[in-house]
Amino acid sequence: MSGRQFVLYFTKGLGDVALEEFREMFPTGTIIGDVESSRFFGVEIPEDVPTTAWERLRTVDDVRLLVAGPVEIRNEVEFADLCSAAALAVNRARSRDTRSSHERWSVTLSVRNPVWRQGETWDPAAVIAEHLKGATLDAKIRQPVDLRLQVDEDRVHIAMNLFAQPLGKCAETPSRHGALRPSVAASLIWLGMRGVTPQVLRDGLYDPFCGSGTIVAQAMRHGLRVFASDISDEAVRLTRERLARIKGAGDEADILHRVFTHDVKRGFPSRVRAGVIVSNLPWGKQIKIDRHQELFDAVAGFVERAIKNGGSCALLTTKEDRLIARIRRQLHDEDAQIESRRIGLLGQTPGIVIARAKI
Repeated sequence: MSGRQFVLYFTKGLGDVALEEFREMFPTGTIIGDVESSRFFGVEIPEDVPTTAWERLRTVDDVRLLVAGPVEIRNEVEFADLCSAAALAVNRARSRDTRSSHERWSVTLSVRNPVWRQGETWDPAAVIAEHLKGATLDAKIRQPVDLRLQVDEDRVHIAMNLFAQPLGKCAETPSRHGALRPSVAASLIWLGMRGVTPQVLRDGLYDPFCGSGTIVAQAMRHGLRVFASDISDEAVRLTRERLARIKGAGDEADILHRVFTHDVKRGFPSRVRAGVIVSNLPWGKQIKIDRHQELFDAVAGFVERAIKNGGSCALLTTKEDRLIARIRRQLHDEDAQIESRRIGLLGQTPGIVIARAKI
């Protein structure tokens, strides 16, 4: 197949979700290179697919045009050759748009045990500045052309941004401490929807710890009817305002009914009919938690209800072992499948607990 090559970057631990979504959205695309990486994989799609098609992806953090590599770099000369090749490829790609050819470029550097720290060490900064339009490693502002240098020991690739902001960032995301990354929220929804019947999906999705509404906003983009609650009145207000800006969210009265203040320790809210529960549980930083066990007891009851009705749950927490143990005690002999996975998020490794009825 003749096409253009791109790199998809995702949150560590969610590569299978990103790969599954890519294959669904781009059935004619091809996976290239290493698909086992914990942070990215390469793809090739036909030349006639427009760049805007990438905007449909929800579970990836960013998509970039591959302009050089991946290749093995052993020394400073080979690194300079790679940067020079990237500059030529960027200039060719930029001839297709109207961006000025005179502005400086910026560089996002992602490294793991880079080659320049091994053996005879050298500094990549001067090489980058010389070959990539004066880009510096200490720049704080992202330029219209931003190159990502991905370095895994001696294996390097360089990719150019397609959008002004990384694909996984939403401009309408409220600025709130602890707000979930939209691509992680979309991945949680993807995991919660796996194996669920269309009938259950029609009943919608419920987030009992909605925060600023990132999960339910992403769920609406999946076409799901959503319910959301939080113990914080401020969180409920933010979520209502956020959903009101999304086309097709419903009128004000409908949003007021489906987004409401609620303490999960009071039980499952009677107004909620959703069979899929997806949530980012409080970690004890944004909201003080006096007793995790009481919280997990309540959540386990929600999980039991969902599974008995043919639904499923995807719950993000830093205490997945304790949550799983409580869910298992709650379910007793219920025929359920429970699993967990660790992800990399903001320097931490929380777990996603997934529970569904066995098929």
